[in-house]
Amino acid sequence: MISIRSISFDTTDWIQLEATETCVTWHNDRREVLFLHYFPIRPDIPCSLNDVSTLRDSYRHGVNQSGGGLVSVNVLRVQGLLGTRTIFKFPQQPTGVAYVASLTFPFRDFSFVIKLQCQENQPTGTREAMVLEQLLKTGEITVDKATGIPIGWSRDPYEPNLVAGMQMNIAEEIKYDEHFPEHPLSRARAFLTRVANSINFSPEVLSSPSFPN
Repeated sequence: MISIRSISFDTTDWIQLEATETCVTWHNDRREVLFLHYFPIRPDIPCSLNDVSTLRDSYRHGVNQSGGGLVSVNVLRVQGLLGTRTIFKFPQQPTGVAYVASLTFPFRDFSFVIKLQCQENQPTGTREAMVLEQLLKTGEITVDKATGIPIGWSRDPYEPNLVAGMQMNIAEEIKYDEHFPEHPLSRARAFLTRVANSINFSPEVLSSPSFPN
């Protein structure tokens, strides 16, 4: 029988808070929160996972409506099963950004979602300030003299001409993670990779009807 115990992954350094038949929650000493959700219903993903463009449009619409924005939406394969790997960003109060990173594995009749919430701690904006300063010095970024806004600093990761929601900025590109390993976005990306490399599905899951193409 499929259940929340039909999937496992590396939770080293995490402390379990609570567990139900549909959700397990962990936390760590960085105020990060990790969830495993089991949804015993047909997933509401509106398209095939092979249609990455439509998938990104759908996620973008949903996260923008919630006041956030896309950092990345990709498809991955684990143990032969297709899933989505997503990272969204949201403003946090009074300053800074919170990142929500997820792995979702949909099947015809159920799905698993592993979700990590990483908040930016004080002082906020350090990564952005340091990268912007570097790019201004090299001339890779210039400032609009009329508005004082750096030209080309923020943009949608997949639709450069689209202006909607809380947009990704250049400092959030993956190439800067190695310079800011403790930044919440760097940690979120690294953790998704760690989880994806350690996931183990039960034989019942592996033989379950797949999500419709």
